[in-house]
Amino acid sequence: MIRRHVTPKRLFIAGWIAALALSATLPVSALFHGVIHVGPGPAVARGTLTKPLIAIGSDVELMHGTNAVVIDILGNVRLHGTAADDIVSVGGGIYLTPNSRVDRDAVSIIGGIYRAPGVTADGRLGGALHRWDGRPASVHPTLGGLVDMNVRLGLAAGLALLLVGICLTVVFPWQIVLIATTLRGNAVKSAAAGVTNLVIFVFLVVPLGMSLAGLPFAILLTGAAFLGWLFGLTASAVVLGRLMARGTVSLFWATSAGLVVIACSMAIPFVGPLAISATGLAGTGALAVALLSRSRPAAPTV
Repeated sequence: MIRRHVTPKRLFIAGWIAALALSATLPVSALFHGVIHVGPGPAVARGTLTKPLIAIGSDVELMHGTNAVVIDILGNVRLHGTAADDIVSVGGGIYLTPNSRVDRDAVSIIGGIYRAPGVTADGRLGGALHRWDGRPASVHPTLGGLVDMNVRLGLAAGLALLLVGICLTVVFPWQIVLIATTLRGNAVKSAAAGVTNLVIFVFLVVPLGMSLAGLPFAILLTGAAFLGWLFGLTASAVVLGRLMARGTVSLFWATSAGLVVIACSMAIPFVGPLAISATGLAGTGALAVALLSRSRPAAPTV
């Protein structure tokens, strides 16, 4: 009879599968209870919203205000009445209609906050502030303004990634080399692992972040995932720099050259950030593949 030994790699894979299976039940339950709304149609709250709402790719209409957190990704939030809790929009705008009230914080990332006359804001308004007369036809910014804003934000983000990537290469050179070597040798496997990591991350962090007890764990996981993404993006820059050099170059030169290309690519509206995010995701998958490969037991010697 052949006995199969339980290796750390198998335990790791089994643990992730179990965690994915358990956490998947939470967002599915939230979806059926109306907590998560996925586009393209708008999410309209006819009465006062009493439970947290996460909208993805759709607008949110708060007809009578909200007493719970509202998070909208790639959509606009329009507030009527009073917002007694935080409102966050990523890639969209927050429109405060006439005589509405904000008691907590309203934050718009890569968007803007449009404030009509008579709005009372006791909380903080985070984002580009614009005056608005309350008419629907006047709330949309011009195409040129959006392009200009995205180019400036992309260049700033690209410069920040350039500096962080160089620091990681100086402090953790062997780790960057290991990830870059894995990415170049197992590109398809790294990309697949990156997509798997993204799915697991969403299924774990979103449910945890919607509860007070799980919020610290969600913040911790988000920080760890972002750090892994930075390592993966830096390793991807090394691969890109060496491909451009077409020869043997130093690690610092390859990292700098690749990160300069990445920084410039961030200035391309919409397409650049998406491409760089996917590149970093593939690098994150290479990090996971490298960790799993190193956990394999050594082959027995005869």
